[in-house]
Amino acid sequence: METDPAAPIFIVNPMSGAGRTKKRWPALKAAIVRGGLGDPQAMFTEYHGHGYGIAAAALEHGHRTIVAVGGDGTLNEVISAVLDAGRAEDVRIATIPMGTGKDVGKCLGIAEPARAIRAISEGSERRLDVGRVASHDELGAPITRYFLLEMSAGWIPEVSKSTPRLLKLLGDTAPYIITTFAKMLGPMNREFEVAIDGEEFNGRYNSVSIHNMELWGGDMVAAPGAAPDDGLFDVIRWGPLSRRAVIGAVRGMQAGGSHLGTKGIDRHPARAIALSSPKKSYLDMDGEPGGYLPARVEILPGILRFLAPARP
Repeated sequence: METDPAAPIFIVNPMSGAGRTKKRWPALKAAIVRGGLGDPQAMFTEYHGHGYGIAAAALEHGHRTIVAVGGDGTLNEVISAVLDAGRAEDVRIATIPMGTGKDVGKCLGIAEPARAIRAISEGSERRLDVGRVASHDELGAPITRYFLLEMSAGWIPEVSKSTPRLLKLLGDTAPYIITTFAKMLGPMNREFEVAIDGEEFNGRYNSVSIHNMELWGGDMVAAPGAAPDDGLFDVIRWGPLSRRAVIGAVRGMQAGGSHLGTKGIDRHPARAIALSSPKKSYLDMDGEPGGYLPARVEILPGILRFLAPARP
């Protein structure tokens, strides 16, 4: 890796945003130069998980500012590499959001590339919480994963997993809405064992989601007011909702969070959560695979040095 460790390294996912990042990179590169960051040192991902490897190599070469240019999944890979290396205290992380939903960027006020580049140039730093998840892979081996935005189990992550890449050409939210309606044709609920800060809420649910920020799926407000620097998760238990209730919840999220008034949808602040289910249940973390239940989730308060404006 022939790069200058004193300068930021940009890890670019050219396929993010349904391939739009590859087309926009020349303009982004010019904007980075205009922003006073010099000719960007860029490394391009070639496959899923490659961002983690590039970030790990950048850490070994002494880089102390790493910028993820892509979707929330690309950013997740960078964060995971930094945390696994135990380098969170001496490495700054940033993003130029280019994915489909850009949820992290929207929550941090840097959804537009110009704002994100300005935050990097100015060195505006914000300490962010991260979720750490102990689960297992498909073969049963224990794994540890992290999330900055959200983690979910049940029907909702199956929607995210099933969203076709071609649909992502339709914008930030539409791909997930279309897939949601398609997935409603099948079974939507399952049994869960849920412990939130030691209190049990076992029962039948559509999904259980754990939020560090308020958005997901583009512009949908899942956990209004959830902040990534308050030392708390916002846990939502989505009860065994009917199809009509699911449609109402989607509309409520689009309207700013009124779904939380729906009977069967409950919200809790929390620091630690344990989840399990007799049904094989896939985990979604920031739109990325996170293993399978059972899982134990804990918050790592203020662990990330993130280049973003201070909370309004």
